[in-house]
Amino acid sequence: MPLTSLRRSPLVDLAVSQLREQVLSGQWPVGSRLPAETELAERLEVGRSTIREAIRALVHAGLLETRQGSGTYVRSVTPGADWEPRLRRAAVLEVYEVREALEVQAARLAASRRTDGDIAALRARLAEREQARGHQAAFVEADLAFHRSVVAAAHNPLLAEMFESFAAVLREALIAVRSDHSVRDAGADAAHERLTAAIAAGDAAAAAQATHDHIDPTAARLRSLIGR
Repeated sequence: MPLTSLRRSPLVDLAVSQLREQVLSGQWPVGSRLPAETELAERLEVGRSTIREAIRALVHAGLLETRQGSGTYVRSVTPGADWEPRLRRAAVLEVYEVREALEVQAARLAASRRTDGDIAALRARLAEREQARGHQAAFVEADLAFHRSVVAAAHNPLLAEMFESFAAVLREALIAVRSDHSVRDAGADAAHERLTAAIAAGDAAAAAQATHDHIDPTAARLRSLIGR
């Protein structure tokens, strides 16, 4: 599955391809500094945000490195055989970093604001998640529905809107994690159960911790695989 679609637009893909070609051709030797973002944007006729995202992708691939206050430098002109998987995992990691920020806060609020109806909905979604085990597409949808119920229990319309705008990219990331045997969620089921219990008990700290315990191990594994 093309996980780079999680984050990259066609323009970014084109910028990645052109910058990578320049690096591999020796246009910029190892150790040399790339031109400024503004200059690269003018050369490729794209926006600076596109250049920043393309550079980030090539940093993840191990071809470039950024030095705080100095610029971007060529790290290698020989991409490893795993450079595409590293790009894909880096895209998933970015989703998981945003996911944790949203869902930890949602869990805290849900524990403080949940209603009896919210608790019933959470338990129903948790049971549906378990029933969907073994069927990847159905399981991902059930998992997403569970987390949507947590957000709903927070009773914050703006947070719910943010989560819905994020749901499509999160769905792709969930599929990616379940498809990548080197990543696979560890201990996620117990964390989901603890999260449900914590929200039902009104324990905001425990709810936040259960969410962190579910998301962070996967993010940590992704970081180790891409060398961050």
